[in-house]
Amino acid sequence: MTRKIIKQSVLFVALVTACAVLILYPGAGLALEGKDVLKVTFLNVHQGDAELIQTPDGKVILIDAGQSGNKYRPFDGGKDVVLPFLKKEGIKKIDMAVVTHPHDDHVGGMVSVLASNIKVDNILDSGLDYSSGGYGKYIKLIKEKKINFRIPKKGEVLDWGDRVTAQVIAPQVPLEKRMYRSPNNNSIVIRMDYGDVSFLFTGDCEQEEEREILNSGVRTKVNVLKVGHHGSETASSPPYYYHTDPEVVVICVGKRNKFDHPHWKTEKLFRETGVDIYRTDYNGDITITTDGKTYEIITGSEEEK
Repeated sequence: MTRKIIKQSVLFVALVTACAVLILYPGAGLALEGKDVLKVTFLNVHQGDAELIQTPDGKVILIDAGQSGNKYRPFDGGKDVVLPFLKKEGIKKIDMAVVTHPHDDHVGGMVSVLASNIKVDNILDSGLDYSSGGYGKYIKLIKEKKINFRIPKKGEVLDWGDRVTAQVIAPQVPLEKRMYRSPNNNSIVIRMDYGDVSFLFTGDCEQEEEREILNSGVRTKVNVLKVGHHGSETASSPPYYYHTDPEVVVICVGKRNKFDHPHWKTEKLFRETGVDIYRTDYNGDITITTDGKTYEIITGSEEEK
């Protein structure tokens, strides 16, 4: 596969590059734009996850939405990051929202999204019942708005458009057989392919679920890996990581977080294999665009947030 990576960490670099291209090649623009492009944005929701996918067929998928806000911690991933980003992109409808598991740093911000005027057609949920205020509000909004709610099956192929293949590769066992497990190891894990370029969205999948994925024999090698559980020591086991064999890893993590994510052992593993490492606390929003043959990576500095 031929690949092309453009790394732009600050607006100034982007402007200088654009000007140079226009001077040398009048009328030229970024290579990967237009109707045949898949766009994936890993949003900087601090210590949490949120990924927005815009497919070539016009489908919009939101995977998680960061944490909820309260009087002690006012930042809300849905209200403060996801909704402004949707407005900037001109998005008024989400075809599918995926809540990988019911922890607040994934589902909390989804409450603000569902309470907004954004139309959500479908919800994909791990099915794990969870006794938290945020999860309760999320379920209540789904019922009030009569949103189609589904628990995916292992191997299920999702309708994200005709040109993108998206498949649920975890959980590997039915809900009744995994109720005892931690929410992290109940995470929905999705593989997405567009042409020759592939992504793995892992939620907070940890080593127990990683072993099940490996034992299932499902194809795990990808170009882009969204690192499980914010780069913690309990995820990204060497066997699992070596099988995914990514070119790029993305760590969704908060600056100076109390968990010390990502763990130094996890980052050491990544560095030893020479993979390109991106972190939302360092790079801000991380956008990957691809035409199915090549891909570009554009980042925004955290100062722009």
